[in-house]
Amino acid sequence: MKNTKRISTFLLAFIIVFLNCFYAHAEEPLPDEEPSTEPAIELCISSQSDTVEIKKTLALSVNIDEAVTWTSSDTSVATVDENGIVTGIDVGEVKISAKSKESDLSDDITIFVTNKKRFWRDILSERQILSYMYEYKGDYYYTNDKDCWQRPFGFNFVYDSLASLYYLEYDFVRVFFTYEGLDWMIQMWKGQYGFVFYGSEVGVYTKKEGSDYANKYSHYAAASDSNMLFMESSLYHQDRDGNYHHEFTRNYDKYWWCTGFVPGHLRDTTPCDELRTATRITLKTEEMARLFADGLKECGFKEVDERHMIIDDSFMIDGCDVYLQWQNISEAANHTVVQASFWSFVYLNGFIMVSLMGIGLLAFSALGALLFFFI
Repeated sequence: MKNTKRISTFLLAFIIVFLNCFYAHAEEPLPDEEPSTEPAIELCISSQSDTVEIKKTLALSVNIDEAVTWTSSDTSVATVDENGIVTGIDVGEVKISAKSKESDLSDDITIFVTNKKRFWRDILSERQILSYMYEYKGDYYYTNDKDCWQRPFGFNFVYDSLASLYYLEYDFVRVFFTYEGLDWMIQMWKGQYGFVFYGSEVGVYTKKEGSDYANKYSHYAAASDSNMLFMESSLYHQDRDGNYHHEFTRNYDKYWWCTGFVPGHLRDTTPCDELRTATRITLKTEEMARLFADGLKECGFKEVDERHMIIDDSFMIDGCDVYLQWQNISEAANHTVVQASFWSFVYLNGFIMVSLMGIGLLAFSALGALLFFFI
């Protein structure tokens, strides 16, 4: 009996000691991690502006007290010296980089070299005249499609028919398809616009499905705000040596009419195959993208599987995006437009619309001639 009590007392004492040790260790706080004594350092380039004029300079600086090496991604556009002074050489976009000589720290910044300031450029960069504006970053003129007088007049096939009367010589591609109760037309142009400019356009137009048959004078409305599409378009021009140089890029945004024009005259305007466009259009759905792509194929474009495979007159689909390059195809459409009588034209559109179009085109040519003396 005594042995049993001794064993019970021993076990009880052992359990009490064990529990005390367990809870003592359980409640003991974990040691705090020692705070880092050296905060992370990053090299950052700072600048008062992201633009510099041709033959002007712009000072860049860094936030670290270390010697850095400055480099330019394209010295034909801008150069940079050992002190971070950027000098504009030619209109374009360039990446300026800074790398520490003592560590692996580095940074880069995009600088736009712009044309020299001019009175008319300043006006057109701030406000529209006849709905046309100027962009210093890229040195091109464009239509303010969000607020332009042309929008209420939409598009009519007769516009292209009369274009040559106003010295508008261009190639075009028209893609027709039906989607969500609307007949859609996406048209692309590139060519000579008057005596002073050449450029390119992409327009998005709609009409009620089956509202009329596709005759020579069918009229399409400019896409409504809800039917505008996101797109980006670049224009390239082939020089006499056969090389293509970049003229401008309309940045990725929502448009019903994406345009761009640069001063100059093409060597040959029939056809305008010395011009090349690279365009990305984001359709509303993958189904809509497929309908547009099928229309491109019927116009003569070739479908490829990868973006790096896109060459002249080819395209690829990536979800809702269609990427395409256009150069040689001219006056192409994916359905036949039937002829209609002169009186059909009078009934559907009237002479007033054509007259207004003519006035607008003449105004554009006059604006170009006026700007010619200030460029």
